[in-house]
Amino acid sequence: MRKAARTAEVVYSKPTMCLHCHLIVEMTHPSDADPVRGAWNCPRCSHVYPFLHWKIRKQTQRHKPPVAA
Repeated sequence: MRKAARTAEVVYSKPTMCLHCHLIVEMTHPSDADPVRGAWNCPRCSHVYPFLHWKIRKQTQRHKPPVAA
């Protein structure tokens, strides 16, 4: 038999500044959070940042085409 997954598992973000308390913290959310209605939470002030409003940028190098002289 397989063990049931813990529902209390938490996912941590990279160190990020909370715009409410102005501290750099690791935001958290439950591992089974809904991608549409879920949100990151600040552990210090409990401010909620919905996933839909969180700007996620893929860290890729963008190559600009050479400028014609």
